[in-house]
Amino acid sequence: MNEHDNDRDARFDAAMRRLHGDAVRRVPGRTLLQLQLRPSAGASRQAKPGTRLAWPLTASVAALLALAVGMQLQLRHDEDAPAPAMAAASADDLDTVLDENPDFYLWLASSDANAIAME
Repeated sequence: MNEHDNDRDARFDAAMRRLHGDAVRRVPGRTLLQLQLRPSAGASRQAKPGTRLAWPLTASVAALLALAVGMQLQLRHDEDAPAPAMAAASADDLDTVLDENPDFYLWLASSDANAIAME
């Protein structure tokens, strides 16, 4: 953020604070009294003893089930997939391929290879 954005945000905040203050001053006294006498929604509701752990326990069970399903799908996928072609090639085969094509080493030293590596 630059200084212009900070100034604009500060002006916006000040304007909103003024509007809120005006709105609070315009609330009738009877309404303010009712709001003060009414208990808050959170205080009137009493939590049952067992519900405190219910949501974290439910979320952890759901996460474990999702993990188990994901692992089963991954195992099935791994069994069906063919072996990669590069894994089957030995190190001697790779050395032979690189020895047969010296232009590859010239290309590695070129500026094109550097430009591609920087992308």
